[in-house]
Amino acid sequence: PLARNSVQDHNSNIDLPQLVNNSAKESTGYSHGHNEKKQIVNVNVFEWKCWNECSCLPPAQAQENITKDITKVTITMHQSYKSSDPQTWQWGWKYQRQTWIDLHPDWRFIFWNDEQNHLLAKCTGYEDVLEGRSGIQQADLSRLLYLNEYGGLYADMDYVSLRNHEHLFNLDRNQVNLQQILLQGREDQVIGFEWGYARNQQHPLWAFCLNMARGQKGDAKRKGCPIWYTGPKFLNRCVKKYFKKQGKELEQMVSYGQNDLIILEPNLIAPVRGDDFTSECGQWRNHTQDEVLWSEWPKSSCMQYLNDIAAFAVTLYSHSWGEGLKC
Repeated sequence: PLARNSVQDHNSNIDLPQLVNNSAKESTGYSHGHNEKKQIVNVNVFEWKCWNECSCLPPAQAQENITKDITKVTITMHQSYKSSDPQTWQWGWKYQRQTWIDLHPDWRFIFWNDEQNHLLAKCTGYEDVLEGRSGIQQADLSRLLYLNEYGGLYADMDYVSLRNHEHLFNLDRNQVNLQQILLQGREDQVIGFEWGYARNQQHPLWAFCLNMARGQKGDAKRKGCPIWYTGPKFLNRCVKKYFKKQGKELEQMVSYGQNDLIILEPNLIAPVRGDDFTSECGQWRNHTQDEVLWSEWPKSSCMQYLNDIAAFAVTLYSHSWGEGLKC
């Protein structure tokens, strides 16, 4: 089913793309040692010309073009890291990012670095929200800025797209097309934010969460554990408070929200628990990113399992978060 307690199972309608069954070299032009034989180019990847003025920001655009008979979604996808230089990225991120581009050639892709995140915050009136925070906290809050200003999809760099997402976003005009926000359900917590979708710009939930963060004062909070102050625990608190003010309890919103929110079944976007280190998929999720991962994982029974449950995406954890932090 799409959401917890939802009334219909649509997985049988999914057109499965070819599994990611080629090596990273074959799929992205990798050769041993990160040298690339070819550069895969997508014309819809936004090219930054500058990031010192508000006019440098990507232009906002409507997420949906609605015709009489069909709703066509034009998605903007956001990803981010402190540096735009791929040579500084974790091993495998270029491949993981390319899975999104290959499966969604009509989307617009925007990559944000730390300086560009600060520019967005400054130009949208939230510069103070990022001030004095750790890098991880700033990255967490920047996700709210992307979805508030542009709408579209955010996904972490260590996420792999397994199939085209437009079926997920356009599943049923009587159900999903009315939902403004899709969030990632997780077995080990109510909501995750490694993946999140906003159908349109300026949903009031994002401003509500940003203003909650604005109220956090002092180093104890702004340099504290990101999980609690800007990450999944914070997002859970924010969502519950927002919908309580709307007179809608969170558990109702999981399945029956009117024009607001669906929390997706974990199998769709987060099919492997973060605390799973023993199952085959759990072991692959936490495997050191190297040539072995990209040559063997696509042929594994884990990949077959992800196909069988019709997962749309999965994270191959890169361990880039939380070094030196105690939560």
